[in-house]
Order: sequence, then structure tokens, then C-alpha cells
Amino acid sequence: MLHYVLHAGSVPWQDQLLYAALFIAAVVLIFLGFWWRKRALRPKRGDFAAMVAQNNIAQAAAGQEPSAVADAVEAFEQTRDTMNTVKSGIERTLSLLWAFLAGLLCLISTLAVVFGLRGFPHIDWGVEGFFAVVMVVCAWFTRASWRDFRGQH
Repeated sequence: MLHYVLHAGSVPWQDQLLYAALFIAAVVLIFLGFWWRKRALRPKRGDFAAMVAQNNIAQAAAGQEPSAVADAVEAFEQTRDTMNTVKSGIERTLSLLWAFLAGLLCLISTLAVVFGLRGFPHIDWGVEGFFAVVMVVCAWFTRASWRDFRGQH
């Protein structure tokens, strides 16, 4: 699937439509699950046994009043919060992955600079400078990705 993300222009429109439909179906199923759970937990009108089981009878009686539309609005808000949580989790995972990869490249560049300096009289300053710049850029990117992962901006 990563191939499709990287090369979206080369993917047939039918496949793109299929993935979009699967994503929308997953969001709709999450919404319907929240809505069904909200409706199932609500005591039915006149169900006095369910009302007595709750601590506050007045709140239990008021809880029987909202309609399916009110439950749908609450389910929509829960779905939106869930999607934001998933999005945040994916962003944090990608930040951690980028921090790891940038840190690894920074380590490789640092080792290249250190091992390049071992042959002191005969140093290729162009290669040393290139690896030093790569090392600094990777160190900065590692720091930025790590801060994104930790939620600092």
C-alpha cells in the first residue's frame, strides 16, 4: 500500500476508489458502533428496573428522553475524537521512525568523519565536508523528529 501512496498517479482510479471506499466504510462502522452502543446502553422509556439501577433517578429519567439524533450527534463527536487519536498516533509513530532513521544516518556520517580524519596528512576535505554537513543536518532533523514524537513544538 505504501507503493500506492508514493506513486498515486500510476495507480488505476478503480484501486484509488476502492481504498477510499474502504476508509470511508471503516469510519462509518466506527460511527455506527458508537451510536449503537449509546442506544443500547440507554434504558428504554418506562424501564423502571434500569432506572432504579442507576444512582440518580432524575438523571435516569432524563436519560430516556434524548432521541436517536442526539445519540448520533454524540456518536459523531466520539468518532471525530477517535479519528484524531488515530491520526495523532500515526503521526507520533512516523516521527519516531524518522527520528530513528535520521539518528542512524547521523551516526553513520559521524563515523565517516571520524574515520576520515584518521589518515591526517592525506584527507579528502571535500568528502569530509560533505559528511560533516550531512551529520549536522541529520542531527537537527533527529532533534526535530524527536520533539514531534514527544509532542513538543
